[in-house]
Amino acid sequence: MTSQERFRTFYADAGEAAGPGAHPMDSWCPPCPPPRRHGSTPIDAVVGLTVRLGLAAALWSWARANALPVTDWSQLSNWFQPEPGLAAAASVWFSGLADPQAAAFQLVLWGTLLPVLMAAGVLTRLTGLAVLLGALVFVLAIAPQGWSFGFIAGALGLYLALRGAGPLSVDWAAARLTRIA
Repeated sequence: MTSQERFRTFYADAGEAAGPGAHPMDSWCPPCPPPRRHGSTPIDAVVGLTVRLGLAAALWSWARANALPVTDWSQLSNWFQPEPGLAAAASVWFSGLADPQAAAFQLVLWGTLLPVLMAAGVLTRLTGLAVLLGALVFVLAIAPQGWSFGFIAGALGLYLALRGAGPLSVDWAAARLTRIA
């Protein structure tokens, strides 16, 4: 048996790499350089960061407008406390479903935490899903006349839920590190 026949027999299941002139390691090694990963282009980085920061700014400003003001460090307990107007509105929105004060507290809490997670790019797909669901609730149950804002927020939330944060995020870095290890 010649060396060429031994080569073909040994690499018979290796597909295209098992032909004459193929390097023996072609079927075992990834192509060099590795192909560009889907979603890793500079435009994906810019779009992902822009969408995340835009939604984060809108949610952050809403949460700060509906929380009690914090004027000095001794009032940090007010950071997540809803203003009385939000609690009154929550009593209308969630009548019979939940305690209005607790619901208003949850709205301010998540309205403050979601922008931080989005800006850093942590749990972005879940955050995008939460924004999408929040936009649906806003348009269907709270303020149907605000459908344009709900549509924009929902579309951006859907983008984040489907595409993720992009290359400039903690999610991306964690995914890259787990592939290397």
